[in-house]
Amino acid sequence: MPYLRPADVRSKTFRRKRQGYDPDQVNEFLQIVADALAGRLRLNPDHVRTVRFATVPNGYDPLSVDGVLHLLEFQVRNGIVPPTGLNTGEDLYARKLPRSSTGYDRAEVDAFIIRAAANLDGRGAMTSTEVRNTRFSTTSGLLGKGYQVQAVDTLLDDLEQELRFRGR
Repeated sequence: MPYLRPADVRSKTFRRKRQGYDPDQVNEFLQIVADALAGRLRLNPDHVRTVRFATVPNGYDPLSVDGVLHLLEFQVRNGIVPPTGLNTGEDLYARKLPRSSTGYDRAEVDAFIIRAAANLDGRGAMTSTEVRNTRFSTTSGLLGKGYQVQAVDTLLDDLEQELRFRGR
């Protein structure tokens, strides 16, 4: 199984079983692990290994969740985070964001991407904290001028991680 990036962990889904792990608890814990992989917080790998979830009807398949947690414990223990693929501004521009009738305002996102691309190419001083704290307006859906929220958030996760690895 390939290693998971923080954005992959945040968007992870699992099959459902008649009785399985509580999806809310699993998703909340995965957000913590993703933050640890992104360098936002420290997490003891033993906590990943020993975490327990309530069992609920129509919950996540325990075997699938446990398999992912086993991989994540190894990653956290060894500090393994796959590369983001965002080495240059061109790499950033190559990530095509899906449009949506609602979502983040395209003009705001496009302006941010121009600044971020210049920064990746060494022309700017953007920090990982700035990326983490970036917020965009949302569109109402009337004019269809949005980008899908999850796609933009995934891009921001990768950009923040890349800048953190660069010491910014």
